[in-house]
Amino acid sequence: MLRLLIPKNYGNYADTFFLLGLARVVEYALKETKQKSEIQLIDEGTRYCIQFKKAVNLEPIAKIKYTSAFPPVKGQKTDITKIPEEVNIFNTVEHSEARKVYREFMFQQRGKERTEESPQPPDPRTQNGAILTSMRHDRNHNELWLTGWELRDYFGALIIALLQGFSQENATTALVAELFKAATGCKLPEKSAVKVYLPTSVQGVNRVKADNNKVDSQKTDWLSLWLIANGLFNFGVAERVKIAERVYDWRLVALQPHDICLSKYEDVLKKLLIHSPGGGHGAARFDAELVLRFCQELLNHHRTAANTDDWDKPVNHFVSNLAGTLFGSKGQSYGVKEVFSLGLPAWICPSNYDELLDYQNVLEEHLNVVRALSVDESHGELIAAYRDFITGNDLYQFFRFQVSYADYVTKKLAGADSRVALFSKQGIDLMIKNLNNKYRQDDRDWSLTEITQDPGFLNIAKAINSATVYAGTIRDKENQSKDTGWERIYGLAQRLSSQSGSKKDFIIEIMSFIASYENENLRIDDDLRTQKKPRRIWTTKDDLDRLINLIEKHGSSLVANLLIAYGYAKGWGKQKDEVSQTDESLVECAN
Repeated sequence: MLRLLIPKNYGNYADTFFLLGLARVVEYALKETKQKSEIQLIDEGTRYCIQFKKAVNLEPIAKIKYTSAFPPVKGQKTDITKIPEEVNIFNTVEHSEARKVYREFMFQQRGKERTEESPQPPDPRTQNGAILTSMRHDRNHNELWLTGWELRDYFGALIIALLQGFSQENATTALVAELFKAATGCKLPEKSAVKVYLPTSVQGVNRVKADNNKVDSQKTDWLSLWLIANGLFNFGVAERVKIAERVYDWRLVALQPHDICLSKYEDVLKKLLIHSPGGGHGAARFDAELVLRFCQELLNHHRTAANTDDWDKPVNHFVSNLAGTLFGSKGQSYGVKEVFSLGLPAWICPSNYDELLDYQNVLEEHLNVVRALSVDESHGELIAAYRDFITGNDLYQFFRFQVSYADYVTKKLAGADSRVALFSKQGIDLMIKNLNNKYRQDDRDWSLTEITQDPGFLNIAKAINSATVYAGTIRDKENQSKDTGWERIYGLAQRLSSQSGSKKDFIIEIMSFIASYENENLRIDDDLRTQKKPRRIWTTKDDLDRLINLIEKHGSSLVANLLIAYGYAKGWGKQKDEVSQTDESLVECAN
């Protein structure tokens, strides 16, 4: 036996948890019978495939002992009278308290190394247990576990039935149940489903029920729910997210495998769950941080792997997207508020080890930007715009965010605390290298680097940077205020963006900026030279001619958005045409 085929019957994350639950049971069986066969999880579109590197021998599996695929859970009010005393119960109250202590400690440490007195990392499954007790699904969960416990004498036969059943085309759990009954004489039961396992209704009203005026409880076979519960408890990403003052909803997400080894999936997810983002700043920021943190952990795994053939593969080659459900509180219960899907950035695609390190730096930049925003400070639209970008692969979504963020940056720099998180020029270079960098125009392909590496474009972008980000009063590495002597311009990004729809209007707007910029240069250059302060770059007629040529060739909208993205970035350093005596600490802080 070399593979299992699992159809997608539900159209939501239940399919993913079903796959993961089955894969984990099979993984245990192989480990117990000492069969060294790597398990690959593959998405084939309408079905999943569990691929074995070596053929699986079924004979020894029949003799393996029962193991709890997932533990029963206990909250403050959970009835555990039916659970045998010798069973290890997952106490969500104790685990949640340990998680809280650990996260508070890590927040206080702020990146410092852990000591021997440091609290131990929490169980990665803590929040997956907490969502069950919080939504009062602990009883259903424990009943699923108890039925498995009662079948413990036939555990090997159950795994063999699963392997035999899903090794066939168009297999179903009904076929598995028939194989199991033929081998043991036992019949698998039916169970009522709950929303956390099968999120098929929105706002508590199932569409099929509403159309047919039926109120029967949703039924499915025990085996399906048992596998889904196994996958959810061990591989789900659950968190309470803030939606209003003192109002929190539950968000549950599944990482949908596309082509990834199960051991890698488990390792990456375990680290992600231990250091998962919090939900105190709203759903949009949680989603954005979750995508960025997953990408970080995946790259960390590639970085530390002894042997890897994962170069030249984007992150969404391994996990296609994140499928999730938002559960809203309805008094004493929870209803399904939203079923959603979050994409992964295909532009994160390192081709070698050094480039992988560069991508890790880019991800850290993006996390710093996101973590500086909060819905409590009216940044909701900014965070939502960034989420639209990072969960997709559309460069224009980044432009949409950057225009608004540029206005936020200049306003922030005008305040007493002028520190602000910025994207770097080098990071943007790397980002657009693989993101929408090929366009079809005039029957030929061309790359965005034709624009972003053009000397005229770079000089004008540097001028925008000097008039917005690196201007006015800034702070150096020692947090000391430094006056650049340069006047800061406000609202430039919005003006350039608003005129970008017309080549003529945009050229007029950019010429207006350059004229104002050069007039300011003439006014302050002598004083800056005398005071030995950094002097601004001078633009030339050739720069403007080259920019106009780019606009004529590639359109004003694309050029304008790229100018804004680069103009409000850090990391420019000194340009070769720039004549200045530079305070290095000041430039490094601002850029």
